[in-house]
Amino acid sequence: MPVPGIEIQGKRVTAMGLGRFGGQIAAIRYLYHRGAEILVTDQAAPETLRESIAALRDAEGIRFRFGPHQPDDFLNADLILASPAVKPGHACLRAAAERGIPIVTEMELFLQNCPARMIAVSGTVGKSTTATMLAHLLRAAGFSVQVGGNIGESLLPQIGQLTSEMLVVLELSSFQLHWLRRNSPRFEVALLTSFFPHHLEWHGTAEEYRQCKQALFAGQTAEDLAVLPAEGLDQSLWPTRGERRFFSREAVLHRAAFPSDWPPHFLTNAAAVLRVADWLGIDEAHACQALSTYQPLPHRLERVDQLQQRIFVNDSKATSPWAVIAALRALPGPLWLILGGAISTDNPDTLLQELRMHAGLRGIAWMGPAGRVWQQHPALAARCALPAGLESTLVDSLAEAFRWCWEKSREGDTILLSPGAPSFNEFLHFEQRGELFRQLALASKTDSG
Repeated sequence: MPVPGIEIQGKRVTAMGLGRFGGQIAAIRYLYHRGAEILVTDQAAPETLRESIAALRDAEGIRFRFGPHQPDDFLNADLILASPAVKPGHACLRAAAERGIPIVTEMELFLQNCPARMIAVSGTVGKSTTATMLAHLLRAAGFSVQVGGNIGESLLPQIGQLTSEMLVVLELSSFQLHWLRRNSPRFEVALLTSFFPHHLEWHGTAEEYRQCKQALFAGQTAEDLAVLPAEGLDQSLWPTRGERRFFSREAVLHRAAFPSDWPPHFLTNAAAVLRVADWLGIDEAHACQALSTYQPLPHRLERVDQLQQRIFVNDSKATSPWAVIAALRALPGPLWLILGGAISTDNPDTLLQELRMHAGLRGIAWMGPAGRVWQQHPALAARCALPAGLESTLVDSLAEAFRWCWEKSREGDTILLSPGAPSFNEFLHFEQRGELFRQLALASKTDSG
């Protein structure tokens, strides 16, 4: 049964949230093709959802309602399909739950119906790189692997082609895990990359955020594997019945197979992946050789090009202070940093301390609302707290920040976009922000040539 206790055929489903990027489309189609009568509600104006609406055009009979969510649309439904980005405390969801109307998410539908072996990866930073690095290694070792979850497209459309012999590597966000923890799904391998308080505007407290991440391990048995960082965690807060294995960068520092130009956090990711590979019986030498051919994902310390004797690094995916710290430690300098974006609830204290300690930092372009707040943070109020000779400016846009860094930098310098904040003040998503940075870098070659 796709949803315990409910026949989908002929049932009324309210899909809460369509989204500009089609995050709900696969789940809506899944229920539609099983005979559900579907109403899609979204608070956005239809013109901003044009592409997502068009993707459902061939599904005749689906109804749409735009504008404020109407309680009756939820109270008169047999099932609610909730976008994981919607806060669970939303009044319409609370009202439906109080009436006993089931609420389900796309990931729950997938897990309830997928026969493949499950590997789940989550953490504050490093999820995508670790998940794709692990999938790369597993494929090289001969496994049939699919990657999904919070990265790439939904795997629901492929569920009929998945078998019990296959492996699925899922990158799971804290939002997805919030909903999943209700049923404690079992993951044969659960890997936590890191943990720092994040997304508190959504979760409310650091403890609530931690409990969502803990859902990775809640359904494990003694036959399963739990992989956790060797440092930085109170292990008593991460119980599991699975076999515990710990990873650290120091354990792989001297592996000759790894590229010499790998950033330090790639070694940390590789250390975690090797723990899984060993547990699955993959020869260590073969595993290291496979990892040496891994190609980094875009927007994650992505080297755009070396143009006009400068190095441009696109780290737009760095949407938390801890991701920026990893970037700074990977790039000794001389370095010009573009920092900021939309306001978030993340505590910047550790990042600001890192800025003071980075000897190669030459300048900071503080960008957007977050940049303005961070620049005025008490920890940086005293000019002497920053490295000697550090230049800085406050700008409203990425284009302004790039132009300032370009004009100030010299041959051999690195210009790094590592914002440490969401992109929503200026862009739809981090990919759009990173793409503009790439275009600006390439345009600088044309302008100077």
